[in-house]
Amino acid sequence: MDRMGVFEKEVNEKLLRYQADFAVHSLKDLHAGISDKLVIACIPRREKPNDVFINSDNVKKLDQLSPGSIIGTSSIRRAFQIKAKYPHLKIKSIRGNVETRLNKSKENKYSGIVLAEAGIERLGLANLITHRLNIRSFTPAPGQGALAIVCRKEDKDLLSLLKKIEDNKSLKEIQAERSLTEAIGAGCTVPLGAVASARIRQKSISLYAVVYSLDGKKSIKACRQDGIDYPQELGKSVAQELLSKGAIEITKEWDNNNNTNIDILNELIE
Repeated sequence: MDRMGVFEKEVNEKLLRYQADFAVHSLKDLHAGISDKLVIACIPRREKPNDVFINSDNVKKLDQLSPGSIIGTSSIRRAFQIKAKYPHLKIKSIRGNVETRLNKSKENKYSGIVLAEAGIERLGLANLITHRLNIRSFTPAPGQGALAIVCRKEDKDLLSLLKKIEDNKSLKEIQAERSLTEAIGAGCTVPLGAVASARIRQKSISLYAVVYSLDGKKSIKACRQDGIDYPQELGKSVAQELLSKGAIEITKEWDNNNNTNIDILNELIE
């Protein structure tokens, strides 16, 4: 099954047609399946991987909202995390780019929206953030906060040039998270949270991951640590722990599911 997004495909097609030299992607949206003529040339320094809350009224934090307050998100993972931590809140789908979502949340009287902190920072809107969410309760999507620069494999000089802006700490974290995703077989439809933390001086790296069942009522978690030189092995070992705890049944549930994200979000409201 081809799991890459349409937008990512269109951008990479320009590389294959020699209409661009390289492409910059949000790494969490760049799933397996890019052309074998292309390669992720480098991972620049990663921004904070956290999710954040941006309120639309005078209440700044999620835990301060009154029962029945409506939170906007288009992410099933975020919806499950909100309901697990704050069951008194309601979820409503909200789509579009960041500016569109911000405007919709105000116009339609949402109490606020949950987004990736990195995207808000890159748009220069960090002043709007009212609550940085805890990474264990709101574990981000694998690769969140990181950029991937893609170019043609044949462009050796460009590859060497792009490597100069690669950040080793970020690279190790992404290697662990993507290795986990590949090993567990979780496509973009499965609500999987994973975040690695590399400590270069201590020469160690840890990885925490969680996967959610189709109804969001069950979650399976795993956390392990390894040497800094073994990020991919760490990702595989965390995947095996998740699978041994029942994640394989969860991924099958999602693969067999015919409902859309909006259907599932609507069920959470009821």
